[in-house]
Amino acid sequence: MSLVSTIRRKVSRVSLEWLLTASTFVFVLSLSALFLAISMRASLAPQKTQADAFHGLLAERLATFILDGTPDQAEALLADLAPGAAQLILPDGTRLGQDITANAGQPSSYTPLGTGPIPLGLLHTVPLVPYRLSPSPPIAALIALSFASLAALIAFGFACRLSRYFRDMTATIQTFISPETQRPSAGSPVTAELRRFRLTVLQTQRALIRKTRQLQQAAEIDSRTGLLNERSLQARIEQALIRARFDAPAALILLKIGGYDGKIGRAREDLMVKHISKVLKQTAMKSESSRGLPPGHWALASPTSNRFALLVSDFGYRDDLASLVRELQAAFRTPVKLGDQAIQLALEGSIVLIPEDGDTVSQIQHRAEDTLRDLRVQNKSGFGFYSPKLERQRDAMRKLEAELNAAIEQDLFIPLFQPKIDLSTGRITGVEALARWQLKTGRLVSPSVFIELAEETGQIGAIGEQILRKACIEAAGWARAGHPLSLAVNVSPQQFEDESLTQTILDAVAKSGLPPRWLQIEITESLAIAHPDRVKTVLAPLRKLGMQLAIDDFGTGHSNLATLTRLDFDVFKIDRQFVSGTPNDPQANAIVDMILSMAHTLNMQIVGEGIETGEQAAFLAGRGCHVGQGYLYSPPISAEAFGKMLTEQPFMAQRKRA
Repeated sequence: MSLVSTIRRKVSRVSLEWLLTASTFVFVLSLSALFLAISMRASLAPQKTQADAFHGLLAERLATFILDGTPDQAEALLADLAPGAAQLILPDGTRLGQDITANAGQPSSYTPLGTGPIPLGLLHTVPLVPYRLSPSPPIAALIALSFASLAALIAFGFACRLSRYFRDMTATIQTFISPETQRPSAGSPVTAELRRFRLTVLQTQRALIRKTRQLQQAAEIDSRTGLLNERSLQARIEQALIRARFDAPAALILLKIGGYDGKIGRAREDLMVKHISKVLKQTAMKSESSRGLPPGHWALASPTSNRFALLVSDFGYRDDLASLVRELQAAFRTPVKLGDQAIQLALEGSIVLIPEDGDTVSQIQHRAEDTLRDLRVQNKSGFGFYSPKLERQRDAMRKLEAELNAAIEQDLFIPLFQPKIDLSTGRITGVEALARWQLKTGRLVSPSVFIELAEETGQIGAIGEQILRKACIEAAGWARAGHPLSLAVNVSPQQFEDESLTQTILDAVAKSGLPPRWLQIEITESLAIAHPDRVKTVLAPLRKLGMQLAIDDFGTGHSNLATLTRLDFDVFKIDRQFVSGTPNDPQANAIVDMILSMAHTLNMQIVGEGIETGEQAAFLAGRGCHVGQGYLYSPPISAEAFGKMLTEQPFMAQRKRA
């Protein structure tokens, strides 16, 4: 086994040319030797047969002459037919024929004459018919070597061409594996089969290159924007961390572009995102050119659906970054026209310096997000640099998120109730359920603390379900006590994305025993305008059961009367920012008059929220507003306190005294 392995290893190191040449040489040499051996044997056989026949005839005639007693004729026959090659020795020792000692170097034989027990004599002969091999062994070997060498030479030429072709094929495949490898030389393959093989390899190579490029692009590019995706951005940040220095930093600018959310619908949102991507790309290229940098030197990416990022390097530190920010802001200063709408985009962003503000990719990205979140929390606009104090804020936010999750699991969210008052009679005709987080100590946490975080973490739906369920139970109890009234519950845009929202509302009504006609679903105007079909699909089964639909914060968005009419609302709520300006602000008065006129035309109930003074209540009542809500009457209170208020109806008494 070791010998076989050794031979196999040695052969594997021999080139194709020499392996094929040697194999051909040995094969042809062996074949030639075999052919010559067969030929020589075939030519020798008839000569030997002829000699044996002649020898037998000679012995027979000599025996005849001896029996006839004519030895002289026997001697004459030997002299004629086999001079010097045969001699007859008689029993008495007499020798007939010529002496054959001259042929002593050749093989000889003794043949007895006659068939009796006593021979008539012995015939001593050397080969009577001379024969020899044709050709001779040296000439045969030379012929075999010549044939083998010629065949080996032809095989060597063919092997050289075949080897060159396979080297070209290897180079072709290596070109696919390593694009920098030298391209294969052009040459015609040896046979048609190999030409077809070469063509198939080349076609496969091109197809694989196309597929590989497509996969690389899909892995690196965001299909919606055509910009780098998050994975590619992370790779660029990692490269920046390697190259950047404190005296030559890089910077990650994380951008959030708003102003169009919930105003233009899903179809137009994609067009808006493409427009934003185009503007960012043009602005980045212009900024690169003004700084003497080649196009694409900075990495522009879209890491998430509502984020854009610009990774910059080779800039003049903070002052140059501030200049770049101003260029970005200027690019979005002009409103974007989409159909009949003109949308003013709002640009804000965070700036994280590399390596000053972080030494890992995740650290850089998290600190950019934290800075952006800090701007929102502080109600700031524009751009902000990362500050170490955000680490403490982020830790606090993480702690709050953990506590929020625990509160949801422990069912600690409760509704407070704010009454709705009939402005003409002072009677409580409805109530709005507002979410509060009740700590184990009994203290209530304002929604301003947790609502935004709940929306960001996707927990708003779970909180909304708890508020809806508990509010329906309380309202059903008041109805059984003889005080039926309309219960309004807010539903956020995030909840509308949940496919189970309709079933959640139906379950809350069914389990509490609240008649469906007493439940009022409040949605924002921006949600109604942006996703009317989704709103209609979700609410259609509820409307059939008699539930009411209210539009909250009316007047704050881009109102579309046709859309609102198609959704068949029951209630308009005038936003508090307009109510607060009445009756002293003429502009606020005009807006309220317009909303009231629209609602009257559509035969809808009108609720003025945020009423804090008697003058505001009187103004709304004088303009035909049906219902008022605000701190003038009551802040949000517990279910127990509201039940008592509902029994006493204190505002009716106040109305009578007035």
